Amino acid sequence: MAFTVVDGWTVPGFTHERELSGGASGRVVLAVDDLTGTKVAIKYLDGGLGADEAFLERFRPIARRLSQLEDPNVVDFYDFMTTADGTAIVMERVDGVSLRRVLGAQGPTGPLAALSLLGGTLLGLAAAHERDIVHGAVRPGNVLVDGQGNARLADFATVPAGAEAQAGPAYAAPELWDGAIASVAADLYAASALFFECLTGRPPYAGRNMAKLHRESPIPAEEVPGPLRALITQGLAKEPDERPKSAADFLGALEDAAVSAYGPSWEAQGRGRLTELAAQAAAQPEPPRAKPRSTPRSTPRSTPRSTPRSTPRSGRTPVTPPPSSSPAAAAPAGRSRRRLYAGVGAVVVAVAAAVAVAVPALSKDGGDDPPAPSPTRSRTPPRPLPEGGVDPAPLVATIEQATGQAPAATFSFRRSGCCAAPATARGTLGLQPGGPTSYSMTVSGAGPTRKPAHAVLVRDMVYLRVGKKWQRAPASGKGYPALAEQVRLGSSMATMTSLLRSATALRKEGALYQGEAPVEKLAQIAGVGPLYAGLGQATGASKISFAVRLDAGNRPVGYWLRAVGPAKGRTQLLQASYGGWGHAPGVKVPS
Repeated sequence: MAFTVVDGWTVPGFTHERELSGGASGRVVLAVDDLTGTKVAIKYLDGGLGADEAFLERFRPIARRLSQLEDPNVVDFYDFMTTADGTAIVMERVDGVSLRRVLGAQGPTGPLAALSLLGGTLLGLAAAHERDIVHGAVRPGNVLVDGQGNARLADFATVPAGAEAQAGPAYAAPELWDGAIASVAADLYAASALFFECLTGRPPYAGRNMAKLHRESPIPAEEVPGPLRALITQGLAKEPDERPKSAADFLGALEDAAVSAYGPSWEAQGRGRLTELAAQAAAQPEPPRAKPRSTPRSTPRSTPRSTPRSTPRSGRTPVTPPPSSSPAAAAPAGRSRRRLYAGVGAVVVAVAAAVAVAVPALSKDGGDDPPAPSPTRSRTPPRPLPEGGVDPAPLVATIEQATGQAPAATFSFRRSGCCAAPATARGTLGLQPGGPTSYSMTVSGAGPTRKPAHAVLVRDMVYLRVGKKWQRAPASGKGYPALAEQVRLGSSMATMTSLLRSATALRKEGALYQGEAPVEKLAQIAGVGPLYAGLGQATGASKISFAVRLDAGNRPVGYWLRAVGPAKGRTQLLQASYGGWGHAPGVKVPS
């Protein structure tokens, strides 16, 4: 049965199941939408905060922008309700645990998981900052790690202006202690402190006079691995102007440091490790909940506690919604509630997030090094080789021959960065002689394509599964058909081999080939040219950096490409991984 949360008031149209967390700013409960059956998290703000007119006046426009923000690294914001009886936020229920719980249960995460966590945090901040939303309280309790290792930011702007330093002293930038308002620079400082804690098991500063420590103590960069010290030094700079100018800039520096130190597969390895840590933390008994600090009307005496002492694997055991004893009340108004109704199949959101785990395995797990193709003999003068000395022509011929003998494979794909909506997909592909690659995939994007859908793409036609039926639409259309075509363009063998053929720099390290190719030349290639032209136009990049890893049979294990423009924050990344060559089922047109 439902239980009272704040002075007897609950958000109408929802049935409560149990309490999830509590703190100084309010309590969070797991609830079920009576109309759709969708599980959500509802945060009932502390009575004092809900009665603070200055806070409410500042938060209302932020809430509107949050309701329009859809990003894989941000917890969906559905609605903000304020009445004479109470104030509450309705948001997505994330199947996972907080970073605070991960660190408390497991200690330091290790560098790869820490990089993955920081990368996800920066992606979420970048999406919010683009909409003029400053978080103001980036700390372990407000970063959730879901079952697929994705970092998800929650609780944007819920700390009253001017109270950010006191609310999270271990993560508060020096200027916040001097009364400055929360800013992009302060968010990046807090994210860097979080990164430091993931690496070492503790925040960068601890002591009685936190203001003085943040302002004056040397940055403890020597306590983290050498390749990551520059990130800590930049992020924890005392002066805001000395930190990265944006989350996107910081993300670019992170990717450069990670690839340089740990190879192109750092993200797949880091996300995998973070997934393991989150699962281990979720499997342990939930620690006793700290009592919230005393503030006016913060915790109503009538609120019973229904959370068991030990919660098995948070969010992983389905809970049957209790029957409602009354008809559903009127739904909260606004576009955000319609988004909630559109998410009736919210369970599959976790499946979409899992796609992000399957990023390219470009490390040494690709098996034995493939034999280096030998240059073909010719009576004509040899053409100059790309910088790095690898001849792409025999390499491409070897790849095409190897994949032609095993023309089906499993794949995963991910698009991230600026200038385009995120996209993820996984499934199988089939190479067609003389025609475009066919795909059977589960694909998701953003906005109207955020919910994962099953699509089959054969030549220029997309077959989309709707209920028990298939709908047919041209790949040149909008929505899911267009998204499926974008996945094909980004993950096809033709895209990969075009990079190798056009390379002005190509180096071989074991089974890994790394290089660069000019956008101008790539944009002229039939079939894949529009992809590169779009990347160049969106980012301003003049060249594409890439890496390709082959297995022992000269078939691709994975590849990534990155377009980095001259303007700060203009970076886009495409990644794909492949497996099961010759063993995956072929792609067939649905009957």
